[in-house]
Amino acid sequence: MNKQEWIVALKSFQQTQRQLNPIPDRDSLSDEEEWHCRIIGGEFTSWFKHQLRKIVGQRTALRVMSFDPQPLIVFTTTIPGLVAAREIIPGPSENFFYLLHTEFQEWGKDHPVDKFTFHIHHWSYFRQIDQELLLRAHTAYPGVNAEEYRIHSSGDLWGVRSGAEGDHLWRWNGQEMELLEEAFSQKMF
Repeated sequence: MNKQEWIVALKSFQQTQRQLNPIPDRDSLSDEEEWHCRIIGGEFTSWFKHQLRKIVGQRTALRVMSFDPQPLIVFTTTIPGLVAAREIIPGPSENFFYLLHTEFQEWGKDHPVDKFTFHIHHWSYFRQIDQELLLRAHTAYPGVNAEEYRIHSSGDLWGVRSGAEGDHLWRWNGQEMELLEEAFSQKMF
């Protein structure tokens, strides 16, 4: 697929997904989802303003890879993140797509990935804490109940084995989110 074919296919898929699973209004989010929306929106805005420029610069420096100088941005998240993305970039865009993380994984099964020649994938979402991180969290923060831990994963891929991911440890006390440790776990690709 060339860039235009990829854009058309992804745009069509995104529109179909939003018809099947519309983005809810922000006022319908639960209290915890509202906090997720704020955190994901803030993280995305910061990434867009600061990290994206660095990534595009790194891609430009690697001229042998033939990276497109105006890459598409694919942002994957959860429902609160979609609410935030719609507020940050409300109208249709030719170079910015936002989908549920699971939707993009599904789409990728039927569409060849372009090896990041013309796109950058950024993600930001809250997920279930796995057993390894739960044990580490309980050791580092023994006064927190296990059911209060939350993991916010954010990262990007901009080339084959080129990117980073961080898992940030949060606490939900039933009323508000508290950041316990940024980059509680991190990896480079």
